[in-house]
Amino acid sequence: MKILFIGDVFGNSGKRALAQRLSSLIDELNIDVCIVNGENASGGRGITKNLFRKLKKYGADVVTGGNHSFSVSDNDFTFMDDPVSLRPLNYPPGNPGHGSTLFTLDDERTIGIINLMGRTFMHESLDCPFRMGTEAILELKEKTKVILVDFHAEASSEKAAFAWYVDGSVSAVIGTHTHVQTADERVLPKGTAFITDAGMTGPMEHSIIGMKAEGVIKKYLLQSYIRFEPSEESPVISGVVIEVDETSGKALSIERFFERVVLE
Repeated sequence: MKILFIGDVFGNSGKRALAQRLSSLIDELNIDVCIVNGENASGGRGITKNLFRKLKKYGADVVTGGNHSFSVSDNDFTFMDDPVSLRPLNYPPGNPGHGSTLFTLDDERTIGIINLMGRTFMHESLDCPFRMGTEAILELKEKTKVILVDFHAEASSEKAAFAWYVDGSVSAVIGTHTHVQTADERVLPKGTAFITDAGMTGPMEHSIIGMKAEGVIKKYLLQSYIRFEPSEESPVISGVVIEVDETSGKALSIERFFERVVLE
């Protein structure tokens, strides 16, 4: 099975890049399943029902979330009841949505997807991703051998620690959140593919992790509230392609994907 994981979709330029390129990309790479992190799709913070539907239309089979999953005020979160719409599993009970799913392909093959969020340097009070992740893995293991985890976290060490902790139990652990694609992709000794961060799909030039540079610089200089504005220039698509042995559930390879998109 070939899996394409697309890193955090950021703002209008990220969505436009996927609208223009994702469908053909899936065909060119012979992808079986496409997973997209969409928690920054709404102006850089959050996701709405309409944007969730658009990401699916562009080619996403499953859309994962993160610390901005609930950032759009007065949002209609009923779309999170959809089996292929995920938010971090370890949010406290009572929040909308769910954090894991079993996705069935047209040919009846299956893949389990888990969305977790780290706790180091994050603001939310979350349950333990290691404990809750293990419970979700054991549950999905009864239904499928292929399991991918989107681990949304600030600390590189926390993402790596989780990947080593579950090495051999899942097919892949893909780090998200920092918007900077790392160069440490590898298959761990027991067969779990890992990368610290898949990167960002959105404006790269003249931006600081998606936002216009001027506002971010001003924030650091003044240390007061500054409203950031998403950049719209020079979008890229970032992510990874993972190949998995479906019989064992172990990863055969993981490769970074990065492409600059000239919007039409």
